[in-house]
Amino acid sequence: MAKRPTPKKRRPKSRTRVQRSTYLMTESRRLRALSNSPYAGPAAPKKRGEKAVEKITRIKA
Repeated sequence: MAKRPTPKKRRPKSRTRVQRSTYLMTESRRLRALSNSPYAGPAAPKKRGEKAVEKITRIKA
């Protein structure tokens, strides 16, 4: 007879939410510190039209 797989513990949804909120908190802190840095220059505006890739409809990973 074949062996049965080991039952895995279910990951609670709250754990994922906590990880996400912690990531957002640290990311916002990092970006705020970066923008308040004396070495931070003014952000250049991005033109979306120039960055668009022409004639490519699908990118395979």
